[in-house]
Parts: sequence; C-alpha cells; structure tokens
Amino acid sequence: MNTRIQNLQKKLRAKKLSALLVTNPYNVHYLSGFVGTNGSLLVTPKKHVLITDARYFVTAKKVRVPYHDQSKGFKSLMGRLKFVGFEEEDMTVAQLKRYKKELRGVKWKPTSGMVESLRLIKDKAEIKIIKKACEIACKSLEELEKKIKPGLSEDDLEWELLKIARKHGADGFSFPPIITFGKDTADIHHQKGDSRLKKGEMVLIDSGIVFQGYITDMTRVFFQKKPSSFEQKIYSIVLEANQKAIESIQVGMKFSELDQVARGVIEAAGYGDYFMHSTGHGTGLEVHEAPWVAKKSKETIKPGMVFTIEPGIYIERKGGVRIEDMVYVNPNGEVEVLTRCRK
Repeated sequence: MNTRIQNLQKKLRAKKLSALLVTNPYNVHYLSGFVGTNGSLLVTPKKHVLITDARYFVTAKKVRVPYHDQSKGFKSLMGRLKFVGFEEEDMTVAQLKRYKKELRGVKWKPTSGMVESLRLIKDKAEIKIIKKACEIACKSLEELEKKIKPGLSEDDLEWELLKIARKHGADGFSFPPIITFGKDTADIHHQKGDSRLKKGEMVLIDSGIVFQGYITDMTRVFFQKKPSSFEQKIYSIVLEANQKAIESIQVGMKFSELDQVARGVIEAAGYGDYFMHSTGHGTGLEVHEAPWVAKKSKETIKPGMVFTIEPGIYIERKGGVRIEDMVYVNPNGEVEVLTRCRK
C-alpha cells in the first residue's frame, strides 16, 4: 500500500474515524493517482476504494486502485461504517444529503485539512516532478523574452508562451497567464485585453505551467530599453525584498515573520502601501495551496515545503513590479531556488 494512504490511515485512527470520504479531486489524485471528473476515495484504517462510474473503470485499473461502481449505491460499501469523515470545504450540502438519505446508520463528521496537511510536505517523487516543471517554465520564459517586440498584443505573447512551453514538455498553463504592458503592470490581477506593446514599455509576465499534474508559478519583468528612474527604483526595491526574504528562510521560522522580511524592505523604502498582497503561497498540485506566506499565517517552515516568494509594488497610472520565485526547503533544511531564471 502506498505511503500516502498509510499516513492518512494513521490520522483516521487518531481521530477514531471509521473512514474518510475524500471528494476533493486534488486530494484524490494525491492519494491514488486517479485523475477524472468523477471520483471520490473512501479510505478506512485498513483499505481504500475509488467510487466512480463506468467511464473511469479502465483509468482506475491503470493506476491500480480498487474501485466501486457508484451506480450500485453505497450501502454495500459503507453501510456498516459508524463514523465517516467528509471534507467540509469540498462536499456540497446536496451531496451530503444524498449520502445521509441512503446511509441512515452512518454518523457523518466534518473534517478539514486531513489530506492537505500531508500535501504540505512534498516527497521525493513530487520534488522530482516539480523541479522538472520549473526547468521547463524557466526555459520557456527565457525563450519568450527573445520574441518580445513592439506591436505584439497580450494574446500574441500568451499563445507564443504556450507554444514554447508545450515544445519543452509542459502539459499546458497552470492558470491563465497575466501579461501586462507599461502602466497596466500596476494592475495586480490584470484581465487580458486588446493592448499592444509600445516601444520602450516594460512587460510583466506572471505565468505557470503544468507538468505531470504539478504546477509552477513565476513572475518576471522585462525591459525593452534602459528602465526609467521610477522603473529602476521600484524594480531594485522589489528585487531586494525578494532576495532578502529568500536568504532569511530557515526551518522553524514562522511564515508571518518571513512575510515581514519582504514587507519590511518595501516599507523601509516608503512603498509599504503599494504592496497589497501576501508574500507568497504553497504550490504543488494546485496553484495556490498551503502554506501561506502571510501576515496572519500560524504555520512554520518545515523541510519538504515548496512555496513562492513574490513581493511587489504597484502604483496606479505609473506601473508595477512583481518578482516571484518558487523555493524548496530540502530535507537538510537548505533552501533551493527552483526558478533560477534571470531576474
């Protein structure tokens, strides 16, 4: 049996649950390798089974997970269980009502973060994939930089980046990239428009790719000419905030303290009001997952974690800069920057 399932089963025994019904598709993927539009995983202290329909029986066989045909109902599978946990952030009220109606003897217990807490610490297999994904992302962005020229639209650059990334082995984008020009770089979550790059405008690209289910997230700023004094100033401040935060990472440190390292650099330069988001977030199967590098985060840094460092300064009608890297705290407590692309 795989280690991930075993680690979850230990949690079930500790919480005295007869089973956990895993419905979050990312958690199902993490535990079983199954990827599909319909699949939940029932995990008991001794075994596990995928609940799905006939469309995915072959898929289940390929990933070697036992499965149950949901068209046959749930009584034969779960009718004798006493206390079944469910993922309260994922299961809908309608779904829970349906289970309760068929399984009247089962007591349902809401749970939170049981699988996500396991996903916080990446194993060797995950790290191998994530490192390769970051290598692809870096190569792709470096190649795209050579193609940036006046007259291109945001959409032109997006499609060019997708073609390059696919060529290097990416499965696709992990999220719609944010590509902005000139003053629009101050729009933190810019929505794609019909802007075309003007001569001399700076370009901000926040993008990520998917590789074997795992994602990257990275932001770079490109200049067509020597930056203006304003552009150079905020770029230098953000770069310092990024580098000092990465240099300060150590096992046992609170993520709230790490957030303040980056924030402190920007505040000291007089731009604190223009850094409006958290310093970073975990990455893995999802673009944004725990841990959170934020003011109110209670989590501490542990070996095996992968997360971003992404300070920024955004001034409306003038422009903005964000520099985002992915970092990995290895088993020895050493920090590895996974996105070693040009900054």
